[in-house]
Amino acid sequence: MHEQQQSITNYQRIAKLLAKKHIHRLLTPDCLSILPELNLKENIRILDVGCKNGRFIFTLASFLQNCELYGVDLDSRRIQKNQARNKYDNVHFYCVPAEDLHFENDYFDIIVCTNTLHHFPHRVRSLDEMYRVLKSGGELYLLEGIRNRKWKNRLEKIIRQSKFILPEKKYLPRTAILNRSYFIHYIK
Repeated sequence: MHEQQQSITNYQRIAKLLAKKHIHRLLTPDCLSILPELNLKENIRILDVGCKNGRFIFTLASFLQNCELYGVDLDSRRIQKNQARNKYDNVHFYCVPAEDLHFENDYFDIIVCTNTLHHFPHRVRSLDEMYRVLKSGGELYLLEGIRNRKWKNRLEKIIRQSKFILPEKKYLPRTAILNRSYFIHYIK
């Protein structure tokens, strides 16, 4: 009996480790899956709202030298790690909430928000802040994994309540096993 209990305990510990490190790849669409959708040019400013580990920003920095790239996240530890890893002069990270972006009006050409909107406590206000800092003619790229119709309907309601009027919506090819990738593109 003791051996069986030990096996169960070991399995639970391994399952927790796997869940922490890899399960998100099954549940959420990959942030890099929107790269083909982006309208990239030289000499633009790009903001990643909810940048997490900076993967998206660092990927862009590897091939966009003449652009300013910004990442914001509420997790100060992640921002500190990103700043420590940053080897690019054109990449900047800030610890600020999405509903209170510390940038001038009409500052960014492109804003990207992937797999984070559902974490924001003030979703509509966060989208309105993104709208405020987006230049006229600028583009918002929003990607969310859709597990069920209830979240899809809530997401659509949140977008309708924001200042983004009639964005283009579509599903990207399946980039997560358990979620469809719901992609929203808006030109201001």
